[in-house]
Amino acid sequence: MKYLKLNYELIFIYILVLHVTLFGGLFAIDPNHWNYYLILMVFSFTLNSLILYSYNHLHNKKVEQSMDEFKTLEDTIRIADKTMPLFSQGLNEETAYKIANTVKIMTNAPSVAITDKKNVLAFIGAGCEKHPVGYPIKTQATLDALKSGEIKIIRSKEEFNCTVNNCNCPLESAIIVPLSNQHEVIGSLKIYETHKGEVQEDKIRLASGMGKLLNMQIELAELDRQRQLATSAKLDALQAQVNPHFLFNALNAVSMYITKDPKYAKKLIVKLSQLLRYMLKNTGRFITLKEEISHIENYVALENARFQDKIEILYDIDKDLGKLKIPVLSIQPLVQNSILHGLIPKEGKGTVTISAHKVDDKVLISVTDNGVGIMEGDVEKVFTSGYGKGCGVGVPNVNERLKMLYGKDYSLEIRSKFGAGTKAYFSVPFNKEG
Repeated sequence: MKYLKLNYELIFIYILVLHVTLFGGLFAIDPNHWNYYLILMVFSFTLNSLILYSYNHLHNKKVEQSMDEFKTLEDTIRIADKTMPLFSQGLNEETAYKIANTVKIMTNAPSVAITDKKNVLAFIGAGCEKHPVGYPIKTQATLDALKSGEIKIIRSKEEFNCTVNNCNCPLESAIIVPLSNQHEVIGSLKIYETHKGEVQEDKIRLASGMGKLLNMQIELAELDRQRQLATSAKLDALQAQVNPHFLFNALNAVSMYITKDPKYAKKLIVKLSQLLRYMLKNTGRFITLKEEISHIENYVALENARFQDKIEILYDIDKDLGKLKIPVLSIQPLVQNSILHGLIPKEGKGTVTISAHKVDDKVLISVTDNGVGIMEGDVEKVFTSGYGKGCGVGVPNVNERLKMLYGKDYSLEIRSKFGAGTKAYFSVPFNKEG
């Protein structure tokens, strides 16, 4: 504002000097009519000064209005920043109270309320004892705003059309802002005042801006919730795909020895029962590394029964990682893939090494075999469901679940040299359990 005033003063001085110079010039040319020139100069100077003053006054008002609008925007953004994390929990009494409290503090309003389409979810400030949380909305003005979906300005107590009788409510005016999700009104934000009459324009702008940002946050929270539900459903489907394929191979191993070696078959049945218990018990997303390794040991015992002890398993795992939480059936399918497509086609025995080491804030897990390897150019095909005889969905299944749980940076990687072996590896975030 000082900068604008300084410009005004400079221009004023410039006009004054210009008029004095003109007067001096005219006086030098014709000194006999100096009084006429003086009157003309005074009139011209006064007129120009008034024009300059009017322009400067209007300009300053526009600047002040812009500053007010900027402050309103700044306040709106601050409120949105404070309330954004709350909407991920949905609009309920707990989150509504926190949002209303934040709005009340930052707007310095006497009272703030939040409703859904029927009931009061939160009411903080003067008059709240007349509008208890959990009870139906008592003002027709709020119901009208919910029905129309448009902001409603209340300028007097009578305009509330409150159904509470014999009430000495101190609230006299309000701004009612409908809250919506994908164009469907789901509730309202109400900012009250204790004086009647016109509501300040900056408060209306602030309430309107808050309403738009809150609506955007509600929609983003709903989209995130739907994304999580879709991810959860897809994870369930992917996880369920592993079990039938895995169980089929285990039953084949047991059936081979039922008549040939009943005692050995009995041991295999115990292993199989432990596998079934593992699959039935673990309906969640995660399991400890120790439990997954135990599951792999049972699986390898069954596979060795099928392939006459052709498989050797080695472990290179940090001792303190036994309780590390990892996705269920994230290592076993890789071991299965190494056995079926790396070691079985190979002459003689083969080795699979399972490693797990903490590196910074992650744990690197790898499954390495010394089998036949994969031909150059075919590695990417392994990530395609159904690639390779009997491959099933193991490798692409693990890869999809890792990406869905942790993001693309945690996807499965495979390195292979034809005739020498294959290494499949991935990382998971290190967690406190680990």
